[in-house]
Amino acid sequence: KLSHSVNREAIGKTMQVLVTEHEGRRDVARARMSGRTEDFRLAHFSFDAENLARPGDVVTVEITDAAPHFLSGDGGFVRRTRGGDAHESLTAERAVAPLLLGMPTVRS
Repeated sequence: KLSHSVNREAIGKTMQVLVTEHEGRRDVARARMSGRTEDFRLAHFSFDAENLARPGDVVTVEITDAAPHFLSGDGGFVRRTRGGDAHESLTAERAVAPLLLGMPTVRS
């Protein structure tokens, strides 16, 4: 009850949310992203496909709903950060196809 009442106080406020790489169980189905607020509360927010935030970026979120363990809201302005740049370059490096050396064979 206490955490729910504290979270309800955030409804209507605008918060800065640091986008995380981890997705919630229902994020894809509900077209939302997740992150942590400045006071480290979990926040789920809708996003604009044209202005997609990367993990490590900061999004301004208008809080519209609260539950005992998380906040929900609508994403707005996306501030690109060095953390987002680092995550983007790291995932781009992972996307490169690995070098395959082939299977060794026995010569006769």
